[in-house]
Amino acid sequence: MGIFIKNPETERVVRELAALRGDTITGVIDSVTREALMKSREEELRRARAAMSPEERLAKMRASTEHFRRISGLDKLPNTPITKAEWDALWPTGIPEIDNS
Repeated sequence: MGIFIKNPETERVVRELAALRGDTITGVIDSVTREALMKSREEELRRARAAMSPEERLAKMRASTEHFRRISGLDKLPNTPITKAEWDALWPTGIPEIDNS
């Protein structure tokens, strides 16, 4: 399916951008519209987040966390706290006096 550009200035700009990018007119139109669509979606998401109260945002984050735990199977694992020594052992410093304390 073709695209008919009625505005000569728009066609000139698209052709110039295609030449600068070493792309086709169709490629330029595709990439530019995808970029614009992505920015529009991001802006819509920002507006939606700004409209949410902190309580609503927290509830959404908790729901997302629970959803992730369910789909990953983490909800079936025991939730036992670890000790400080176990936590520190996850990130050794390389200094024996600190790592072995």
